[in-house]
Amino acid sequence: MSSLQLGLVLVASIWAAMNTLIAGYNAVNGTRDRILTGYTDEGVRLTLEHRKIMYENDWLPMKAALAFVSLAFGGFLIFLPVLAGDTSLLRPFCYVASLLPFGSFIGFFFLGLRDRRLMIKVLDTGGIERSQPG
Repeated sequence: MSSLQLGLVLVASIWAAMNTLIAGYNAVNGTRDRILTGYTDEGVRLTLEHRKIMYENDWLPMKAALAFVSLAFGGFLIFLPVLAGDTSLLRPFCYVASLLPFGSFIGFFFLGLRDRRLMIKVLDTGGIERSQPG
C-alpha cells in the first residue's frame, strides 16, 4: 500500500470513527439524562423499573461498547503502518491520530464509572440526585 493510500485510509478511518463516537456519545448521554431525570425527551414520566431497565439494557452496554470501539480503533491506528507495509513515513501521524481514540476510551471508561455511581445512587433511592446548597 502506498503512502498516499495509507494516508487516505487514515483520514477516512478517523472521520468514520469520530462520527460513530460522537453519535454514540450523544445517545449514551441522552439515555443517562433520561435515567437520572425520570422523563423522556417528550416529557413523559418513566417508572423507576423502566429507568432501571434502561440502565441495565441500554446505558451500560452502550457505554462499554463505545469504550471498546475506541480502544479497538486506537489499536488499529497503531498497527496500520505495519499492516500496510509502510513503517516509516506515516507512522508518526498514526501514533498522533491514535491519541484521540485512546483518549476517548479513557473518557468513556473512567468517566463512565463516575456516571454509573451516580445512576446507581439515584436508582437505589428512587429519586433524583440534588446537590446541597452551600
